[in-house]
Amino acid sequence: MIEATKDARNLVLTMQGVDPFVIRPLPGHAGRQITDTYLSTLSGQTGDLLAALQMAVDGAVLDGDRWVPRPEAEQTNFSRIGMELSQEESELIIMPAFFWQTILGMDGVKAYIQGGEGLAGTLKASSALTARLGRLAPRTSPNSD
Repeated sequence: MIEATKDARNLVLTMQGVDPFVIRPLPGHAGRQITDTYLSTLSGQTGDLLAALQMAVDGAVLDGDRWVPRPEAEQTNFSRIGMELSQEESELIIMPAFFWQTILGMDGVKAYIQGGEGLAGTLKASSALTARLGRLAPRTSPNSD
């Protein structure tokens, strides 16, 4: 349902019937912060996941020692998503943008799309992310003694 391409340093997400979304890269430290927030939330800890997703689609500014979303007036992608897309369609833009901002980059976007998009794609890309960061214990087969 979506297509993802890279244009110079930007990710371009295209959905039929909607103007493309251009996602600019986050600074590495901001990308690491949103990744940590996402993974903490997955493990049941608290974190501002909404802010992390806003930063993934529209960028971040440094506020002291933390990255925060750009001011609301500068959140053009997030605003368009909320005004033009259904909640289901919103996920199809927000999640690949998020995975692109992580250490996975385009591999994360591809995992999301090839994983079936939606929940299935999110699980596939999340699994790739946690494996890449070494946060999952390696799976081993039972001893067959």
